[in-house]
Amino acid sequence: MVLLLTLPPEQAQIMHFTHIDNMSPILAAGRLVADSAVGERLTTDVGSAAIKASRRAKRVPCPPGGVIADYVPFYYAPRSPMMYRIACDHRDGKPNCYPDGDDPLVYLVSSVDRVHATRLDWVASDGNCAAALTCFSNSLRDLPELVDWPLMRETLWRNTPADQDRMRRRMAELLVHREFPLELVIGYAVRTPAREEQLRQVLRDAGIINAYVGVRPDWYYGFGRGEVRG
Repeated sequence: MVLLLTLPPEQAQIMHFTHIDNMSPILAAGRLVADSAVGERLTTDVGSAAIKASRRAKRVPCPPGGVIADYVPFYYAPRSPMMYRIACDHRDGKPNCYPDGDDPLVYLVSSVDRVHATRLDWVASDGNCAAALTCFSNSLRDLPELVDWPLMRETLWRNTPADQDRMRRRMAELLVHREFPLELVIGYAVRTPAREEQLRQVLRDAGIINAYVGVRPDWYYGFGRGEVRG
């Protein structure tokens, strides 16, 4: 798997993450399905209920339209603000949230050009889809200027006194309408060798032998419960 963000925007890698418990039903279905249609097929839900509700209400202003929850979401970079929230909820033992952190999460990696070549309907955002000032486009020509590509290469994405919009922009997404076929996946990434072997067994059980699985600890936060980092 080519390291992300070294390619031009129209060929950039995109990534969707899900809990490893969800991989067996995903592989059986042969596709990722938008939140508005996934129903009980999601074994372990790592998403925030409030965020999911907002995405079911927020309209997409360009074709094919609908709401954000009608799309399968992909980020352009790892260690997203969403993954940070998941890792922090685990670290802090936050009640009434998914409790297990980012270690069990699996990245499914593809690329913009693979999606575009299949003529799937897609929409790109320039930041957090729930934010009022976020812009959307369904044109490949807009991607170079729409997405803040230098920010996608940064390890730290927090807002600064000089730029209070960094976190929103880091949450830019490629949204694929309704469903995403797994034949467009070019590889998977996990945090540890133990998760790699667990995922390889899930893939073998699904009859998939030669999939690329990379161990990418730098794509994760990996906070322990109650951990304090200096």
